[in-house]
Amino acid sequence: MRRLERHVVGVNLLDQFILQHVQVSLLEARLKSPPKQAGSREAQVELKLSPRPVKTNSGDALPAYQVSARLSCRSESDDGSSPHFAALVGVEAVYQQMDGDPLDMSDFSSHHGSLTRQLYPLLAQELRLLLLRLGLEQVKLPFDLPARVEISENQTVEVSGAVH
Repeated sequence: MRRLERHVVGVNLLDQFILQHVQVSLLEARLKSPPKQAGSREAQVELKLSPRPVKTNSGDALPAYQVSARLSCRSESDDGSSPHFAALVGVEAVYQQMDGDPLDMSDFSSHHGSLTRQLYPLLAQELRLLLLRLGLEQVKLPFDLPARVEISENQTVEVSGAVH
């Protein structure tokens, strides 16, 4: 019965897990020709999370999970045939459970969207720096995500952005 209650109410993994380690694993950017006309244009921003268990030596220890997080941003060229720019940042984050009953992979995967509140700012900062290196200081990313983000394994969170 307890498992059912957790699914109905929802679990914020940040209440039970700590971010034990984070490492930038991917920085990729492509810049095509500059836009032909000044003004504002839309950019597509996506956040993808993929969790997996981390092997532990002891059966008594609370579990740890690794989350691969990718934040991408792209804008189409004026004619729509190719991207004006595309940038991708990735991190590998390890979360260690510190409190509560051990959460299995299924429960962790069902609620890993709650980690976006912690991972998005890290990824956005790296993406801003990458775009700045390309001379795209005009790209404005949102500073935060909605309070409730519900995603399941390998789904994406779309974030609106604009290029000025």
